[in-house]
Amino acid sequence: MASYVYLIQNGDLFNIGFTDNLERTRINLRPGELVAFLNTDNPEPLIKNIRKIYVDNRLPGSDYYRLANSQVKECRTLLEGDGSNNYFQPFLKGPSLFVFFIFSWILLTYFIIEFAVDPVLSRFT
Repeated sequence: MASYVYLIQNGDLFNIGFTDNLERTRINLRPGELVAFLNTDNPEPLIKNIRKIYVDNRLPGSDYYRLANSQVKECRTLLEGDGSNNYFQPFLKGPSLFVFFIFSWILLTYFIIEFAVDPVLSRFT
């Protein structure tokens, strides 16, 4: 089911959240003004990352954030695109990324030696 990730401004504070009914949320958060939103089937990872980005700007015990203009623009960029182009969730992290990198490096080195260096050296022997 589609949900909305939203950014609503209320004075100098911003509410970042997600809902299934955007219109009801707009009414509940009056006089807040809807700044940006994204319709998505899977809002949880996106909202989690957005909140992690702005954790230092969060007002304790609330869903409100005090954001600078550059941060508002950054958040709008995330939400106004089509989430898949603006939001990247890496599939490899930590040790698995390191192992993948080493394996790729060894494989690439093998192909370079096998198909580039050996044919050239074999001409001279």
